[in-house]
Amino acid sequence: MQLTLELSSDTEVQLRESIAHRDADAVRRLLVEVLTPTVEALLQETPAELTDAEFTVVADQLADELTAGLGPNVPSLSDYAVSRAGIYEDHP
Repeated sequence: MQLTLELSSDTEVQLRESIAHRDADAVRRLLVEVLTPTVEALLQETPAELTDAEFTVVADQLADELTAGLGPNVPSLSDYAVSRAGIYEDHP
């Protein structure tokens, strides 16, 4: 997600001055002031339902990221390990 902030010229000047003076508290206050309306608007939006095609794309991306993060030498589970008997073998 990318957010673009539209700053008034006064706010931009204040932000630049605060950064130049390395005033972290002032930078935080300005950013909170500017971001608050945007965050509130985002929280009020109703998320759109994904179509089946969009869901498939997202699921494939997640699977690719998981595979990339785990590396190539991850052992796969046996058929027994993912069977009903294997899952519930310790639960009578």
